Amino acid sequence: MNQIVARKNPAPFAAYLVIVAGWFFGFGLQTTLFPGVVYFTLAESPERLGLAQMALTAPMLFFLPAAGVLAERRGRRRILIIFYALAALLAAFLGGLLISGTLTYWLLVIYAFAVGSCGAFVLPARDSAINAVVRIANRSGKPLTLQKAVVIASLVQFAGQITGMAVGYLARWTGPGILLFLQGGGFLLGVIATVGLPRLKAKRTVETHALQDLVDGVKTVLGSPVIASMTAVMVAVGFFVVGGAFFVVIPVLVRDVYGAGYGTLSSLLVVFWIGAFIANALLAKMSHIERPGLAVMLAQLVTVISLGGLALPIPLAGLYALDFFWGLGAGVAISLSRAVVQENAPSEMMARIMSVYQLGLFGGMPLGALIMGFVVAALGPRESVLIPMAGLAVVLVLIAIFTPIMSVRRKA
Repeated sequence: MNQIVARKNPAPFAAYLVIVAGWFFGFGLQTTLFPGVVYFTLAESPERLGLAQMALTAPMLFFLPAAGVLAERRGRRRILIIFYALAALLAAFLGGLLISGTLTYWLLVIYAFAVGSCGAFVLPARDSAINAVVRIANRSGKPLTLQKAVVIASLVQFAGQITGMAVGYLARWTGPGILLFLQGGGFLLGVIATVGLPRLKAKRTVETHALQDLVDGVKTVLGSPVIASMTAVMVAVGFFVVGGAFFVVIPVLVRDVYGAGYGTLSSLLVVFWIGAFIANALLAKMSHIERPGLAVMLAQLVTVISLGGLALPIPLAGLYALDFFWGLGAGVAISLSRAVVQENAPSEMMARIMSVYQLGLFGGMPLGALIMGFVVAALGPRESVLIPMAGLAVVLVLIAIFTPIMSVRRKA
């Protein structure tokens, strides 16, 4: 059984929030800089943009399930320290290549795969640690529900992303190279804050093979109608929305339709995540959402509508308004779906189940980005976006009909 080893730091939840903020500041900055380096600085084609985005997300598909098992067997603090530090070094290395003028497209692809691999090991270790932090907070006389903790962590996540993306706006004047060192600084902040986390003794079982743990995690997800439904939605979102529309269509729209660059891409991303932040701030004030499955599905419907709006010949100001509306729905969907999975997962399998759940989202991204790169090159960004819109809509209808997700209720 997992044991929590108390540390002197009296505020482990605060330390956890700093860990989240550090990673997502760097992640937010990278979300602006990486496609910008490919499409604006190196002036590559939509196909090569899609390929580079696939390299950034493919490690999630390869490593996430095993990373969940590793988090349970080797300890989350150690994993977070190692891979946060490695991500910081990689960001600094890429910044050095850009400043020296020696960066090539294929070196960028190698960087993408390496830093994406760091993310694959960080995710299950960080996401599963919140359960232990909440238990400590409750024992210390500071009541905190898991739903509220997840929502607060999501608020910090969005705030970190928004800050990172806003800093990315500076690339229009400074270039992306120097800002990559700031990205590495965000990851280093996470390393420092990890020292304040409670230490979990890993469950080291000799009778269970790591591969068996992995298989058990997948079986548990597939055997739970609630978790399986949420994971299926994430597969569709990863493939159609994030990999297809967000990673490829948006940068191509910025450069080829609106004739803009880093500043516009950065501000669009900021507006999106401000919408998500506001949605989560409202969620944080709600102590209990009785039907979270229905709320998630309605939030995903906002995404369908938003994708359809991208196909219209709207002015740039209209694109910002649509982007904000899209962010509101995404904020609700991200927080509530994750909270529902964590509430329904067995505590002893939390890291494995969260890794499989995240695999649903991140596993669909590489193929979605790769395919959409070729589709956008052939059809153009506005026509192409109708494909992920229709695809997500069909998946949502099927899930609503054939799974119990619409009727999921929380206990009071």
